[in-house]
Amino acid sequence: MQINGLVNSYSTNNHTFNSKSTNIRDYSNYLNKKFSCLTPGKNASVSVTSGLLRKAMSDEKTASWLERELAKAPDYIEAAQRSSITHGATLKSVSIEFGEEYSTMTTIGVFGDEGSTEPGIDKWLESVKEKREKQKEEEKKLEKKHEAERLKEASFTDEFRGKDLDDLLSQFSTKMSGTLDLLSDVTFDVRG
Repeated sequence: MQINGLVNSYSTNNHTFNSKSTNIRDYSNYLNKKFSCLTPGKNASVSVTSGLLRKAMSDEKTASWLERELAKAPDYIEAAQRSSITHGATLKSVSIEFGEEYSTMTTIGVFGDEGSTEPGIDKWLESVKEKREKQKEEEKKLEKKHEAERLKEASFTDEFRGKDLDDLLSQFSTKMSGTLDLLSDVTFDVRG
């Protein structure tokens, strides 16, 4: 995706973009990393015009819409492929372009091809799905890491009362169940 232009400011889930620290190329790179559908395949491509990118960078509502649409783009292409098969055709090539005031889907199909799928499009869709799953796994790992770091830094104070040390340890253990695995560096020194 080739883009030139200016940047204002807005923020998304975990990233903030502003004109002082980011340019349109950085925003484009961010989208390319987040949405693998922006990497063209042999017979399939998804692109965003520079005008829409500039608008998305200056308007949070447009940015949210664009990210939702980019997330759905592979689904749109799969639907076009299924529709072609249903009508006894093969979808040979497909492209989607998101523009500032329009979105265009261009398809090339062949009728009488017994409604099969195009291997190039199938390969592209599979690649997009695999990258999407990897991103989800990486996000989950990062979220767990952040949670573990947060818990390591957190402090707590609880008071337990019981008839003896075993009763106190039992109460403490019950209270901490499910949290100790996240607190790997916790040590206990019980002296009588």
